[in-house]
Amino acid sequence: MKDKRILYVSSEVVPYLPETEISSMSFEAPRMVNQLGGQIRIFMPRYGNINERRHQLHEVIRLSGINLVINDLDMPLIIKVASIPKERIQV
Repeated sequence: MKDKRILYVSSEVVPYLPETEISSMSFEAPRMVNQLGGQIRIFMPRYGNINERRHQLHEVIRLSGINLVINDLDMPLIIKVASIPKERIQV
């Protein structure tokens, strides 16, 4: 697993959303990869109930501003990053 670079995509991850079976698994799987020496990033949507201040989300300027076309609507992406406390995993 060492030196592998993985992008893990999930709809929910603990501690950003309430604990469910999916959010717990979406936390444990990347944590295991991280412990085995892999480089992992978690990609998830920022729902309205995620507190940006509490979770220290900040915008990544070089990645923001990319446009995504969905059903002929041009939607600008705003990419924000945070870290899971004590795990050194970026979300």
